[in-house]
Amino acid sequence: MEWNLQYGGAQERLPGIIEAVRRHDPDVLVLLEFRPERTIEVSLSLAALGYPFILNSQPPPRTNGILVASKSALVQLPGGTRSSPHRWMEVSPEGSDLRVLAVHVPGASDLPGKMEFWQAILEYAREAVELRDRRIIVGDLSTGLARDSEGTPFLGTEHLASLLDLGWRDVWREYHQLAREYSWYSSSGKGMRTDHVLASPHIQHPLWAKYSHQERVSGISDHSILILDIMHRLNESGSRSSPLFRLGEGPGCPVG
Repeated sequence: MEWNLQYGGAQERLPGIIEAVRRHDPDVLVLLEFRPERTIEVSLSLAALGYPFILNSQPPPRTNGILVASKSALVQLPGGTRSSPHRWMEVSPEGSDLRVLAVHVPGASDLPGKMEFWQAILEYAREAVELRDRRIIVGDLSTGLARDSEGTPFLGTEHLASLLDLGWRDVWREYHQLAREYSWYSSSGKGMRTDHVLASPHIQHPLWAKYSHQERVSGISDHSILILDIMHRLNESGSRSSPLFRLGEGPGCPVG
């Protein structure tokens, strides 16, 4: 589950945020616009819900960062961008080859930072293709394709198109090919699908994604929640293989 909290989640919105996490009950939670001033309060609330493994991108005071909480152990991987390292955070479930990169791309007000960030994402995506790695990019890309905007053109559309041309998959769009849903609305009321989950070409397990809009509509945040599922795969004998490992690797994974 990925969710942009809107400036860290104000005190009066925190109960609604925690209740939404409890209701959706994800295995891994990615929170964007996390503020370090809320570290103790948010961490204790999430731990009480069953998320003992909590990492964050160490943003400077009063600066938006990323928090990742999980029901099982995570490993934080090195990497990032020079100008906005706290907007880039990569984790992997302990013992797994699956890598999950959480990002919050700078907006149009920081155009040089946005371009630098997208170059880093594209380098990351090319590396995954070359190494045949299983990787996921999830977060607020601050852009989208033309059909994902309600009349307002995006900056950076060409970068997202280049990433998809590498074979990466827009998981939500695969399952909602004709739909128009928006995860954020501008001050003029124009909808945009800025929250995405993208999967590298070598993830073979089935994936699906959906949005939950009720939290945005009710004012808990200005962004909708994005939910992704990587499902178990059944082999011909009916045995399940874990989505955390390549076929034939890892505990409980049948060979073949």
